[in-house]
Amino acid sequence: MAGLAGLALAGALLAVGRGALLEAAAVEPFRVEVARPHAPATDGRWSGRVVPTELAARAVVRVDGEVRVGPAGHVLKNMSEGTNDAAGSPEGHVQEGMFEGALSVELGEAPGLRLIEVELPRQGGAEVATDAALVGPFRARYDDSPGCGAGVRVAAAAIDRLVLPPLREKLLAAAPSIGLLGPGTTLEEASVTLQGDALWFRVALAGEHRIAVSGALEVRVAGPRQLGVRLASLGPVEFTGKLRTRATLGAAGLGAIVTGPLAPLGALAGYALADGYIDRRARQEVETQLTAALAVASAIPLIPERAELIVGEPRSRATLAFCAVAIESGGIAAHLSVRPDRPDPTTREEASRVRTRLAAIPGPARHGIELPPLRPVAPQADAEVELSLDTVDALLDAWTANGLLGDLMGRAQWVERVDAALGEWTTLGLAEIEVRLPPSLSPGTGDGWALTVAGLRLGLTGTEGEDPGEVLVAGRGFVRPHYDAARGRLALSGALDRLRLSCARAGALWPCFAALLEMGDVEARLDALLAPGAAGLPGIEVRALLRDGTRALRDGGLELADLAITYPAPGVLRVAAEVR
Repeated sequence: MAGLAGLALAGALLAVGRGALLEAAAVEPFRVEVARPHAPATDGRWSGRVVPTELAARAVVRVDGEVRVGPAGHVLKNMSEGTNDAAGSPEGHVQEGMFEGALSVELGEAPGLRLIEVELPRQGGAEVATDAALVGPFRARYDDSPGCGAGVRVAAAAIDRLVLPPLREKLLAAAPSIGLLGPGTTLEEASVTLQGDALWFRVALAGEHRIAVSGALEVRVAGPRQLGVRLASLGPVEFTGKLRTRATLGAAGLGAIVTGPLAPLGALAGYALADGYIDRRARQEVETQLTAALAVASAIPLIPERAELIVGEPRSRATLAFCAVAIESGGIAAHLSVRPDRPDPTTREEASRVRTRLAAIPGPARHGIELPPLRPVAPQADAEVELSLDTVDALLDAWTANGLLGDLMGRAQWVERVDAALGEWTTLGLAEIEVRLPPSLSPGTGDGWALTVAGLRLGLTGTEGEDPGEVLVAGRGFVRPHYDAARGRLALSGALDRLRLSCARAGALWPCFAALLEMGDVEARLDALLAPGAAGLPGIEVRALLRDGTRALRDGGLELADLAITYPAPGVLRVAAEVR
């Protein structure tokens, strides 16, 4: 009964509010006309026209929550200081044509989405028409050379603990096949030391004979997927055993026979010659075998040419390539490029949707953020992965164009969740959400990235036969990755601090359904969907990925023990993992 009473009250309030808006619109229908709602601003400006034109003098324009234009079209005093443009007028000042209701606002140089609110103060509450603009510079989506926006660092201690043991096992398993060593071979030593630009190694195998070798290996980028390993220097090759003893003693006896009375000297000379010959032959053989083995190792792809960043989803594929590699005593580091694959629609309808999205979005915004340098390469954890904001934005751009982002929202049941929430207190419902513009990230402050969303079209039901036009959503908030240690899952979480609805038709925007946001406490409901562990946004099963990706290194793969997320520089995300 209480729920029914609440629903009736909500309906009455909506009806009263709707009637008041219709009555006001009959006298002064407030709207803002733009070339295209929620669109890129290729010239770095937002322009619109207030209708009726006489309302423009009362309009307040906010960009990302900050007032740029106040009543009568003038920038507030504290916004105009030191921001004169070439024409001598304050930045953000309403341009010529004010008498026709025209507004034009400079959006600044920082790339990404801008939330633009045109507010008309009224008695009883302001009306707000909301637009959004996407600011460049933009990068060519698929033809531009990929930036090195991903980094991997592995600690030397982790290599000793996790990588060398399985390598020792493989080396020992292969040793009996070496004819000189025999089936009883043991591994006396197998060590790798990182120093300078090289990997210093020492290996000693003992069987029927004993072979010990040491040297230095240089590592470099040999191709998009390969790291080239070259023998930089080879130390002494130790070879001892029955065969060497027989060879040197035989040479000593032969030397004594040849030299007659000088037999002792001849024996010594023969021994030395044979011993030196064996050393040279052993060194030549080891160098030949090592060079051949390193050539084979350098040709082995260490990363896949294309990888599904979301397992089981082909549209998440990206092309990976090495950019640089560095070695120091603390560990090994590499920078890689991550370039999303082109869309590959399977039906004519999907191909048409992809073309429409690609035409509406100029490409991923270019922030120009670079990863920290490869040196020093000593990570605090076993392994670290770094991602630049530009790389994440490029992925979001591509996944919006190919429809993956919308489908991920569908799998997380956003439509069903919001529809159920609406059904608790109103006759309106949600049938679909269409993603037209990619979410935009910026460095923000603290432990997360600022998030702006726009171009979300809501398909509402229950509007009583009236066509409200397109219902568009725009908002601002923050987002951060969150690691669920119990599930081994890395997912996004966040919150919204500003959310707006506007209706659009034929290039005009006007306020609509404001009561939906206020009475339904929509922002709080969405925050609950975005809270850590709420599964409101897609995630990556990082524990399973690590286990599956390292089975070749060890049976069952490596296990993720712990994971921490930090922001070492503006626009750079670092994930540090402890592995066992």
